Amino acid sequence: MPRRLVTPGARWGARLCALLLSAAVLSCAALAAPSAAGVPATVGPSTGGPVGASTTAPGGSGLDVVRPDQPGPGAIGRRSGPVVLVGVPGLLWEDVTSENTPTLWRMAEEGSIGNVSIRTATSRTCPTDGWLSVSAGQRALSIRERFTVCEAAPEPERDGSGAVVPGFGSYVRQNARSPFGAPVGLLGQTVRDAGGTTLAVGHGAALGVADRSGRVDHYVDGVHGLTTERLEGVSLAAVELAELTRLYPVYPDPLTPGREDDGEKDGEEAPVDGEKDGEEDEEPPEPDPDDVPEWERDKALSTLDGRLRALENVLPPGSSLMVVGVSMDTGPSQLTVALSGEITEEGFTGAESFLASESTRRAGLVVLTDITPTLLTSLGMRATEPTSGRPWHLAGRPPTTDKAVGRLVEFNTAAIVVGAAIPGFFSGLVAFQLLIYAAAACALHRYSNRQRGKRARVLSLTRIVALAGAAFPVASYLANLVPWWTSSIPPLALLACVLSADALVVALAMAGPWRRTVLGPMTVVAGATTGVLFLDLCFGADLQMNSPTGYSPIVAGRFYGIGNIAFATFATGMLMAVAGISHELISRGRRGAAVVTTLVIGSATVLIVGWPGLGTDFGGVIALFPGLAVTTMMIAGIRVTPPRLAVVSAAAVAAIALLAWLDYLRPPQARSHFGAFAGQVVNGEAAAVVSRKLSAMLGTLGNWQLTLLAACALVFLFVVLQRPIHWRFGALQGAYEYAPTLRAGLTGSLLTALVGFAVNDSGVAIPAIALTVAVPLTLSACVWALQQQNGDRTPDPEPAENAQRM
Repeated sequence: MPRRLVTPGARWGARLCALLLSAAVLSCAALAAPSAAGVPATVGPSTGGPVGASTTAPGGSGLDVVRPDQPGPGAIGRRSGPVVLVGVPGLLWEDVTSENTPTLWRMAEEGSIGNVSIRTATSRTCPTDGWLSVSAGQRALSIRERFTVCEAAPEPERDGSGAVVPGFGSYVRQNARSPFGAPVGLLGQTVRDAGGTTLAVGHGAALGVADRSGRVDHYVDGVHGLTTERLEGVSLAAVELAELTRLYPVYPDPLTPGREDDGEKDGEEAPVDGEKDGEEDEEPPEPDPDDVPEWERDKALSTLDGRLRALENVLPPGSSLMVVGVSMDTGPSQLTVALSGEITEEGFTGAESFLASESTRRAGLVVLTDITPTLLTSLGMRATEPTSGRPWHLAGRPPTTDKAVGRLVEFNTAAIVVGAAIPGFFSGLVAFQLLIYAAAACALHRYSNRQRGKRARVLSLTRIVALAGAAFPVASYLANLVPWWTSSIPPLALLACVLSADALVVALAMAGPWRRTVLGPMTVVAGATTGVLFLDLCFGADLQMNSPTGYSPIVAGRFYGIGNIAFATFATGMLMAVAGISHELISRGRRGAAVVTTLVIGSATVLIVGWPGLGTDFGGVIALFPGLAVTTMMIAGIRVTPPRLAVVSAAAVAAIALLAWLDYLRPPQARSHFGAFAGQVVNGEAAAVVSRKLSAMLGTLGNWQLTLLAACALVFLFVVLQRPIHWRFGALQGAYEYAPTLRAGLTGSLLTALVGFAVNDSGVAIPAIALTVAVPLTLSACVWALQQQNGDRTPDPEPAENAQRM
């Protein structure tokens, strides 16, 4: 190969790479607004004002605007009525109709509504786990980690003034040592410490509002025993309407009276995973929701609606009312009902809005742990720091109740379909990628010069299929531009949209004159991947929500920003795209412009990945920084050495540490995840967080499909494509000779994938998806190189010697 030519401008630009990237990342701290870090601006409820207790929103809603001088715990009792939480396990918006549940429908017309993501410490949210999560303000779990109902009735105290939940201390201890460290009893204890009183109606409700000792100030067994007089002086009331759970043969929580310690004797810890005395408890069969006739469920809903109407009639004016599906009644988790308003002299009224919170930053979607800070702020108190949720606030909704409820139902439908499709989607993705590798290996090594015509057709088809494989991830995001969830057969509609989007991207890659160049089609696919995700992050990441390669509100790993799988796709697409653009610039003798272009595009990517409220991805910044620096140095023609890598790594660590520290200096409620982690370091809690992340990362190696995909992709890349074929021409080496910048993009992508694997709890998913994009794109360039080398097509119009000069 010719000697590499490095211009002075290119050397100067590359040497400033680390400094420019550091400044780009640090600008996040200087420019990030407080609202992007978890606390919205103090605005009216119609524009997203948060819930509070100082100023009631127009329309008599129970959702209030937080003022800067928000009162502290001493403000409890200022309301003329109690704050009431009604928990209804299993209540979905598709259950709410004007015919069968007129009370709920009227409340939906008058009040603020939304979906609730009910994920707790386990993937299945039973009533016990749901109420414990309300109690703690964190994701909690019950002793046996299985679907249970709350059967242990609170025991009245001897003086008759309150009641105590049996075995509550075991819940406290169990969750204190759980990965989330949920402080069970926080809600009730905070109200008690502020001088307030609690009332529970039903067994599950007692779990939700009990203090750390398991005590509630007042207990009523059912709504029929509740009167206006019983509510006098009550600050916080919780009511459980369990009509839907009674339809299914669910199993009681094993924590029953007389088993308070549940194995904790003489210093022994209670079993935490279904084991007792060395023997496994036999897991009961799963109830099937389809076993219950529709008429029977409708009857239960009608009964539930009547009891809610009776509760509304006994609540005094000034009461704040929240109706929430705190868990599932049976079956896999879905998005449940959230509804809020206020009781006035005329009855229930509200702001006719969607509910939202800073936990999700999406209109019409809140999370289960938001309930705790919402209740506390409605009582006039600041939410205590251990809670992971954020208070509800208001957002705009469609003008009619039919459309508003319909949109919530459709969103849940999309979440259910994507959740069910994910296993098959990734199985198909793995199978498709492996088929590409096998077919390409055969095509590259089978046909001889005597079969030149057949070989040319096979190689052309191989290139198209490779591009289709690389475009598959971005196609899964583009599919959400079409409302496939409104189809009568949503799963088929989703598949059709993904395949159509994939075909469109490939057609674009092969349509123009760039198809005759070595990196032209690759650059189009990579550029489309980068551009789609960049714009998606700028406009709220709607394409990632309910996407097979995005995030699910039911899984509840992330609700905004860029997910780990999307990050792997985005980062790889960007690095491969700048490699293609740089090749074109360098072939025209503009290496300095190639370096500057790489820095500009790369810095913009780092900024949007790490910016709070946009990408909001701490691990993504760490992973992308070294990959971008190495790619830039290689494009500049500067040798990558260990000392230079050490300087880049040190600059990345220093920049991220400074960003986290500046964020930590802000108030706790204004911090992003950067500042939250810095606080955990200061408080000595970071080790537990890192340990949990490390455990999750290593656990992903058990996902044999993605591990197999990553391994096969690496073998194909460095064995099959590197191995000389019968005419003694290695496909990968040949592609490097035609387009040396391909090596830069591929090396940066592999380095980013490796670091991403180490620092993200998604683990092996990141390199697997990164290779899913990078390897097929590289294969498309290798096929072109083989065609050029053996005269299977018209040579590239650009001089080969210009393309080779690096």
